[in-house]
Amino acid sequence: MSNEDWRPQFKRLWTELVPSEGQASTTQGELIRAVGKLKDEAFRNGNQNFGNGHRILCHYVSETMLDSNVFSRTEIEEIKSSIERVLDSAHPDVLGDKTCFHYLFEMSVRWCQAHPNLIPHHQNSALKI
Repeated sequence: MSNEDWRPQFKRLWTELVPSEGQASTTQGELIRAVGKLKDEAFRNGNQNFGNGHRILCHYVSETMLDSNVFSRTEIEEIKSSIERVLDSAHPDVLGDKTCFHYLFEMSVRWCQAHPNLIPHHQNSALKI
């Protein structure tokens, strides 16, 4: 996927799979929702409200995307690094076009493309965002 090919796909996945409120019913939708929520908190709020819910979303993204059937070892390391940068909430990565969030958006689209059959998402009762 070229640097920008993921953008329309991400928008399509968001529209089709992410509910207007609450967690998604599919793993694909929840992955897209999670990376979107994390980026929104960093870009819109400067991580002022970053809390347990955001850490839960980071764990979910990590749990879901660290998939050696989809990504190379190098890509997995970059995903891990990107999640660590998100978790460093005191220093949000919001400058430029190549932020950790953009990388996670692209990789989430690739993960969804590798899993075209929707997978049920079991909601996390501790997640309130």
